[in-house]
Amino acid sequence: MSAVEVCKHDTQFFVKDPISGGDFCLLQVDQLSGLWVVRSRFAPGMSVRRHLHSGMVNAITLSGYWSYPEASIRCGPGDYLTEQAGAIHSLAVEGENHADIIFMIHGSILYFDQAGNVDCIEDWRTALRDFRDGCSAFGHRASVLGIPMHSFTESQ
Repeated sequence: MSAVEVCKHDTQFFVKDPISGGDFCLLQVDQLSGLWVVRSRFAPGMSVRRHLHSGMVNAITLSGYWSYPEASIRCGPGDYLTEQAGAIHSLAVEGENHADIIFMIHGSILYFDQAGNVDCIEDWRTALRDFRDGCSAFGHRASVLGIPMHSFTESQ
């Protein structure tokens, strides 16, 4: 692995996120620290159910508008958000355009069902699996910074 790597925009491949329902491209994984970076695209009017992050999250909005309704926080193009671990919230896409967001996630995401029980946990391992499976379904070779290409043929 080089000391400097780049994930060019024209090589980013998006797959369906089976948990949020949006589309995502896994850009980077740091297996040691638990950091995973995803570029997510959410359709207008879409919402992501209530969840909690076990670590800090940073987000950069590339386009569109979205919010954390419980916190009265709204983000738009160029906005940078930082979120401390432990906040429980949902995400809602506002307006008539897709929201295109880069999330830098430390740790895992715990998703809650209607009764408030954790029913799904997502982390870099599940994101890598879902991204690899999604790419494979389209005959695309997955490429993620921080993950050697040979490991895409091995189970994580």
